[in-house]
Amino acid sequence: MNASSRDRDTATLKALHEHGDAAVIMRPVFIWIYGEEADLRKVASRLAATWQDVEPEQANSGWVIRAQREQEATEEAIFAMSDEINAAIEDTDAEFDGWETSVERSN
Repeated sequence: MNASSRDRDTATLKALHEHGDAAVIMRPVFIWIYGEEADLRKVASRLAATWQDVEPEQANSGWVIRAQREQEATEEAIFAMSDEINAAIEDTDAEFDGWETSVERSN
């Protein structure tokens, strides 16, 4: 993974923490991957076992995968997620545009 991806993950995790997030709570995490249809079909097949809604769809700006899954937002879980996605897009021209999730607070 390149440093800027790790830096983005760290910045997002910091923002979640600053808003009172309890990182160990399972929650939906959403990702966006852009590219050509053929590349995204490769990526989708690589992510299908661990992500939902991986089918590429045509959007205004081209093709996109808008996938989701339930997971924690700990540093370890998010870094592993990003590593998994970066491995899935390897040898394609697809671009992982990032992820988002909700702030979850423990009761």
